[in-house]
Amino acid sequence: MISDKKGIQQLVEVCSRKGIEHVVLSPGSRNAPLSISFNEYGSFTCVSIPDERCAAFFALGIAQQTRKPVAISCTSGSAALNYAPALAEAFYQKVPLLVLTADRPVEWIDQGEGQSIRQRNIYSNYILDSFEMPQEADHPDEEWSCARIANDAINLATHELGPVHINIPLRENLYQQKTNSANPRAVYVPKTNVSLAPEELDALAEKWENSSKKLVLAGQLNPDEKLNEVLGQISSDPSVVILTETTANICHPNFNPCIDRLISVDRINKLPDFRPEILVSIGGAIISKKIKALFRKFQPEEHWHIANESTVKDTFQSLTKHIRINPATFFRSILDSCRVGSNGYRELWRNCHYRSEILHDEYLETTPWSDLKAYQTIVAYLPDHSTLHMGNSTAVRYFQLFEPVNSIDYYCNRGVSGIDGSTSTAMGATFASQKPSTLVTGDISFLYDSNALWNLDDNSNLKIIVLNNGGGNIFKIIPGPDTTNQLNDFFVTKQNVNIGQLCAAFGILHSRACSTMELEECLKRAYSSISTPEVIEVYTANEDNDNILKSYFENLKK
Repeated sequence: MISDKKGIQQLVEVCSRKGIEHVVLSPGSRNAPLSISFNEYGSFTCVSIPDERCAAFFALGIAQQTRKPVAISCTSGSAALNYAPALAEAFYQKVPLLVLTADRPVEWIDQGEGQSIRQRNIYSNYILDSFEMPQEADHPDEEWSCARIANDAINLATHELGPVHINIPLRENLYQQKTNSANPRAVYVPKTNVSLAPEELDALAEKWENSSKKLVLAGQLNPDEKLNEVLGQISSDPSVVILTETTANICHPNFNPCIDRLISVDRINKLPDFRPEILVSIGGAIISKKIKALFRKFQPEEHWHIANESTVKDTFQSLTKHIRINPATFFRSILDSCRVGSNGYRELWRNCHYRSEILHDEYLETTPWSDLKAYQTIVAYLPDHSTLHMGNSTAVRYFQLFEPVNSIDYYCNRGVSGIDGSTSTAMGATFASQKPSTLVTGDISFLYDSNALWNLDDNSNLKIIVLNNGGGNIFKIIPGPDTTNQLNDFFVTKQNVNIGQLCAAFGILHSRACSTMELEECLKRAYSSISTPEVIEVYTANEDNDNILKSYFENLKK
């Protein structure tokens, strides 16, 4: 038995036939036909999350891991607006979501009816497309239209990768049920392989071969064994340098991670020898502001961005080619078409990498208890073959200073880079993958998304590590806020929330570490019991965190 609404029957049947597996529902009356139907149908894994903002980020985490569209459904009114932050993140991170907002009847919008707002095209700037279902599917053509909309929306989310919205006006009665009689067609769009035209490949290969300084910069990427393998082979070329961000999820002895650490070595910022002739960028958001500033200053002769998407990004103000192709396919074509170079461009960068590594290790040997020391300790205890979720904005920047572990997958909401939703996203990802997972986040980000704790399952594999330095410490690090009289109250926004009591309210295990030794003990115990969720509060509010980090970067300039 499912809803007697014929449009909902068509929608749910198409979702099942198109392979939608997970549905995140938020309670409400207007979306009751959706909640009833998805649950009663039997082929969906349904999760109930009352806070719509948390629900959307939770779904984002599931889709991030499964790489399949996840459906989310809410009632009408402000509930739909609460989806917006996660949808913006999904749009820029290219994560597929099917957004189903129940709505009041069309004629009652702007007529004083409760929980009624203008929901048509409500996410217009951050959505691949928006649809609206027929209000009453009483005619066969309207039933066909409902099925067609569902097919179009799921196909778009699947192949273009991003959120797609279906607004669904519904009349009462909302709770009547009947046997499902819908039999819509499922429209499939086969996957296709895009390749370079021979003449285009020849022209690119010629430029690549004739260049003695090629630099590949990898931003945010999902783990990809084929890409990692082909870049590992290309990295043996002495004329090729590969810089990777932690969120790139690629790793090889010839790659250069820890970009902020590497380019803080003084000579890189002074010598034009480091300027690439060809810069090839892949992946999404680049975290490092330092690398952006460097390549805007020392602009390459050519900048190629490789991405199978239509959006053209000129991040370094030097873009010459936007190549719409899968990066692994592109580099395989280049590898098969080009001879290996012979100069020492790779070695030039590697020497600076080794130098930064030595200075990094020397500094940390004498670093007192602080955020920096805590991150060093956390990195040492992360389990192999696990997933690390990094909060914005300080956490992900600290992890950029440490060598990534090959067996760990790294995730962070860098599509929009907001602090909202980090905890909910990590929970959704852990729910989907069941891998041992760790979220490392700051206190402000953790408190901002504290309703996520409402949804932490007793058997979750997620450990949450909160760096509690008493506020938004990023504003003590970046230049500017410390020159104002508003630093503490309006930028850092100091907080005195008792995180232990907050965890107790949700029935979640909590421990606190105020030294390296205490943190090591907490981590050993926490990771010895993988399937027990826990919040570890790392307290550094009394420490000189900002000056220690600034001193760290000064030390790299020796």
